[in-house]
Amino acid sequence: MPRKRDDYNFDCMFFNSPEYVAFFAVLFVLYLMTNRMKLLPLRNALLLLGSYYFYAQLHVWFVLLLLYTTVVNYLCGRWIEHCLGRGRGAKAAVTVAIILSLAILVVFKYAYVYDASVVLPVGLSFFTFQALTYSIDIYRRKIVAEKNPLDVALFIAFFPTLLSGPIERARNLIPQLKKPTHVGWEAVTGGAGLFVWGLFKKVVIADRLADYVDLAYANAGYQSGSTLAIAAIFYSFQIYCDFSGYADMAIGTGKMLGFNIMDNFRFPYCVNTIKEFWRRWHMSLTSWFTEYVYISMGGNRVSHARWLLNISTVFLLSGIWHGATWSFVVWGAMHAVFYLCERRWGPKRPGVLYHLFVFVLVTLAWIFFRVDFSTAVMVMGKIGTDLFSPVSMGASAFSTMLTAMLLLAFVTREYLLYTGRLPRKSVIEHVLLVLCICLFGASSDQFVYFQF
Repeated sequence: MPRKRDDYNFDCMFFNSPEYVAFFAVLFVLYLMTNRMKLLPLRNALLLLGSYYFYAQLHVWFVLLLLYTTVVNYLCGRWIEHCLGRGRGAKAAVTVAIILSLAILVVFKYAYVYDASVVLPVGLSFFTFQALTYSIDIYRRKIVAEKNPLDVALFIAFFPTLLSGPIERARNLIPQLKKPTHVGWEAVTGGAGLFVWGLFKKVVIADRLADYVDLAYANAGYQSGSTLAIAAIFYSFQIYCDFSGYADMAIGTGKMLGFNIMDNFRFPYCVNTIKEFWRRWHMSLTSWFTEYVYISMGGNRVSHARWLLNISTVFLLSGIWHGATWSFVVWGAMHAVFYLCERRWGPKRPGVLYHLFVFVLVTLAWIFFRVDFSTAVMVMGKIGTDLFSPVSMGASAFSTMLTAMLLLAFVTREYLLYTGRLPRKSVIEHVLLVLCICLFGASSDQFVYFQF
């Protein structure tokens, strides 16, 4: 297996590439034909082949990991169901599924951290967790084991969710794969509109913000505290627009094919509390940890001390899921402290000031998410002691000001959407978004969450 970063093709078929548009156009036509004729085995085989081709564009070796995860969970699913019928052995079977699935994730996560020549396969964390919902839900008797391995393979490898989620549940997606979908005009236009909106967030907002953020953090030791503060705020919106933009494009792609994929973001910065932030940020992962870890540990039906442990464990595991470094552990720990302190001392009726306070806390935590631990500590120190010094305008004052104005327009629109003061997106608005993409887009070849 290749180990050098240059051996992997990262300039390939991502959602924001012309290659993906061509790939989807061909797949969509073939999908419509087989779906309309109700040739489900052929339709699903087409989707599966398309999904594997899509993933193989990164590197063909990555497909072996996808096959491994599929075989493990398909066989363990059948084993779990057999044990449930006998009345014993099911717990051991699901434990084997969990250990074997997480083993490759742990190996690659730690190898990626301690060996710079190792590349973490894109999407590994996402499709591993998605696969585990299948085995665990069989154990919990929420679904039955599938006899057809192709249905399980397609569920795990479904290309819209493969690289960065949302992390779907087997009980939601598999039933949709087993019947013809309705692909009407409303579904196609609605999905395309959502895809365009996600693309706008990615290439017009996130990628432009990244120019300033990358420059500031690359030379953090020579930047003023005010510059690093601006970079921290910009990164809060960069990671949101980058990741939620990907999710919108994934959900939009699924919608054009007639599939309903779960939401992943719901205006997470338009909130008043840390608790509400986590109900709206990366919802598929948050709900995954809630359902498969927090509830399994007893949830809130335990003593207060045990509940504190349960909450802290979930946040720490969330940090470790993102990466096996101290920065991610600290990021998870910070949110655990924020959540528990708010639960104990937070205001009963939070207002605007507390809303801003929450945003500041989240933004400070993102610093540890963006850079290594020692750099993050240095950045925090500079922000705290040098906040009112002159601000660097980045590589170009004009570009930075344009980015700031585009961000302000985006934030205003998000707030108006959140408060229900904007109507549904119209054709004119979609045309304007495409125009903005053409005029102001600054696309990169990766998404932030591809590293996880």
